[in-house]
Amino acid sequence: MKFASSYEPQNFETDIYAAWEATGKFLPVIPDSEYALEGAEAKRKRFSIVMPPPNANGNLHIGHGLTVALEDSLTRYYRLRGEKAWYIPGADHAGFETWVVYERNLEKDGHTRFEFSRDELYARVWNFVQQQRGNMELQLRALGASCAWQDLTFTLDENVVRRVYATFEKMWRDGMVYRGEKLVNFCTKHQTAFADIEVEHEDEDGYLWDIAYPLVDDSAEIKEIIVSTTRPETLFGDTAVAVNPTDERYKAVAGKMVKLPLSKREIPIIFDEHADPSYGTGAVKITPAHDPDDFEVGNRHDLPRVTVIGFDGKMLATAGAEYEGLTTAECRKKVLKELKEAGFLRGEKKIRHAVSHCYKCGTVIEPLLKEQWFIDTEKLAKVAISHLENNEIKFHPENKQKVLTNYLKELKDWNISRQIPWGIAIPMFKKVDSNADGDEWVFDTRVNLMEIEIGGVKYRRDEDTFDTWFSSSHWPIVCTNWEENKPSDFYPLNVMETGADILFAWVARMIMMGLYVTNEVPFKEVYLHGLVLDANGKKMSKSKGNVINPMDLVSKYGSDAFRLGILRGRSAGMNQAFSENSVVSGQKLCNKLWNISRFIQGVIEEETEKRGFSYANIDVVLENEQVGLTDRGGSAIHESESDKINPEQYQYTTNNMGEDWICRELNRCRAQVEQCMAEYRFAEAIEVLYATIWDKYADWFVESQKIYKNTSLLKATLETILTMLHPFAPFVTEAIWQNLSWTSGMIIDAKWPSKLGYDEISAENFERLKMVVTEIRATNTSLSNVAKGKKFGVLFGEDILVDDNTLLVKFLARVPFVMPTNGAPRGLHLALANHELYLDVPEAVVADYRTELEERILAIGRELDGLNARMMNPAYVERAPAALVKETRDAISEKEGLIKRLKNQIEAI
Repeated sequence: MKFASSYEPQNFETDIYAAWEATGKFLPVIPDSEYALEGAEAKRKRFSIVMPPPNANGNLHIGHGLTVALEDSLTRYYRLRGEKAWYIPGADHAGFETWVVYERNLEKDGHTRFEFSRDELYARVWNFVQQQRGNMELQLRALGASCAWQDLTFTLDENVVRRVYATFEKMWRDGMVYRGEKLVNFCTKHQTAFADIEVEHEDEDGYLWDIAYPLVDDSAEIKEIIVSTTRPETLFGDTAVAVNPTDERYKAVAGKMVKLPLSKREIPIIFDEHADPSYGTGAVKITPAHDPDDFEVGNRHDLPRVTVIGFDGKMLATAGAEYEGLTTAECRKKVLKELKEAGFLRGEKKIRHAVSHCYKCGTVIEPLLKEQWFIDTEKLAKVAISHLENNEIKFHPENKQKVLTNYLKELKDWNISRQIPWGIAIPMFKKVDSNADGDEWVFDTRVNLMEIEIGGVKYRRDEDTFDTWFSSSHWPIVCTNWEENKPSDFYPLNVMETGADILFAWVARMIMMGLYVTNEVPFKEVYLHGLVLDANGKKMSKSKGNVINPMDLVSKYGSDAFRLGILRGRSAGMNQAFSENSVVSGQKLCNKLWNISRFIQGVIEEETEKRGFSYANIDVVLENEQVGLTDRGGSAIHESESDKINPEQYQYTTNNMGEDWICRELNRCRAQVEQCMAEYRFAEAIEVLYATIWDKYADWFVESQKIYKNTSLLKATLETILTMLHPFAPFVTEAIWQNLSWTSGMIIDAKWPSKLGYDEISAENFERLKMVVTEIRATNTSLSNVAKGKKFGVLFGEDILVDDNTLLVKFLARVPFVMPTNGAPRGLHLALANHELYLDVPEAVVADYRTELEERILAIGRELDGLNARMMNPAYVERAPAALVKETRDAISEKEGLIKRLKNQIEAI
């Protein structure tokens, strides 16, 4: 088969993926003999990982691209290692996110959600999502995700809903679910509540106002208390003023009453440690219905809750008739004006403080009292903490285990109610007639009905849906088809890979739910990736215009280039910059590998034709290639006594030191990649492969094979490289595999490389020879200016290594000749390689070269003086940006090192 002259990804990727999928390459094939196994033995040689489900309605973003690159690399690696690898894809109904998109579309069409019933809205959104869903799946295929598509799990699938309901019912029976009125984070635009971890907190400029609350008792020593607040519009909901019990200023007024400004109500002064003596005046207004901290204070002191802001974000009648219907901003303006006129406003100062916002629309979140369903998380958290502290789950990065444990120790009860139609309906029904017999609330899965009747008592369905994170907390359970009476051999997962930003929102909840439902941790390890930032290290956002679309890069450079680019340099848990340049680097590696393979295929065809053998008779070819090893000072280690060498995987012989050396280097590469993958150090694995393929295989071994043409070893080493790179660059490695004349099947079915046999002494000799060639190349390059591009030949003295390899040195060093000095050395002495070597350079050229080096030292010295003078200036060091100062220091170090190297060259001359 003839190789195309260049690798064009668009000509291969779609067809290759279709071939993989059509032939069932992504399925975890399990031999019939293993189905009878039980317990730990049944789980042996299994690798399972689930995809964090992308929004079924949306396009993939750069974070999804990173996710697929990480997870698919792991899956393909363990598949090559002989594991039954199951990569389970998913799609998320993404309750609130999808609802926001759909509601926006409704508005564009001139409609609102209030024109439809909740059931009608659910049906409409379902159809909307199904129309969009295929796009996401196509993009996952384009990224090379080798997932089992027939096992794709949608978060609204029947089995998911069934499992969620079973868990909720169990929690209801166990007394872990309760209905309660609490303060919730409420978005007045989208009309739904959020959990604390879903709220975004942004630092904003604001004001702190001081307001006087007069004491009712005029005879008191203190006539008024000044409170500080950022929300004067909520004062109508105040039910107390709190001071710290240690604050001596207010000891005399404890238990007394104050008049609520602009109101006829009187409220008590209470002692509570919530009041900070060092903040403002040390006295704070307590508004239990509109502040989370005040809510807790109110519970401690049994204070009434007065709600003055409605779910529409407007003031209620309880604030006073003249304020009813005003927005909070309008009310604040009016209240401040009236406080000032009445003499209650005593101060105003600018501050910087955190303000809570809806993470989708940016609306300021209102803490509002609302009845919701809550999960009592105390028992769940304690069990999870116990397993975490027993190190039953390994985290990457390691410190996240402690971070998660600390979070769980402070975990509050979980609000699982959401006021949107799109999602899994909460299967709870409330008694219509409160005077009728029976429980107030009953569990029932007939959520398709608005009303049900049990024992003659009517119940109406709660219209809320579950928080998406509640259903998603079951993800490892539902994806692996775990059931009480039929546990899955693939549960727990080998690893859960996801973003570090949802450690609390998702990973914590999966651990708690997995332990509660299955009594096992849901996964053995957790790998957390950080955010992908733009090239300047800034978070990507549409408003900034710095969003990178992964599919644009895939279309431009190919899937493999994108995967290599986004994995390169990435560390667990770190938010790191990403630029198109890294993808270009990946593309170059793919092209390099293609050209190497094309060359090797050409050599194979040429040598086969010369010898008159066909590759159908490969054993004859190999038999004829078994030649001696007299020029290497050793013998090849191809014996089967090493259980790490598999002589059946590769049949070859090594005929010279360069061939032994590449076998050793490929063994080292394989071992390093294995260690990196075991420790989830993807970037390091890729760097090892880059260096091996480019700097060792291409630059040294393949170059030397232009002389030796060892076809059996060329095949063995290329197969080794292709297989090791396949997890990270699946398309180009498969395309090459299909173009090679001697390979069969598909590389996705290949075995991970076994150890290659080689002679250590011979390999080490080639390492020494490399140093010789490197110095010859470098010196000729340095001389190119004064020698006007001429390359000088090499003379050697008593040197067996060079003498035995003159042809190889001449070819690799690209010099006109390599010959002995015959006792009369001349030219430029090459000292660094520690061999008796000379470049045959005329004395006049040497003199010119010395002069050039001296002039370069002077020029660099002048630059160095300027940099040092800059660093001696205190104003520069203190006021210049830190990055610029560091850049200057680095430049000084670089130039000092360069001067030292140039002086060493002069000494060598």
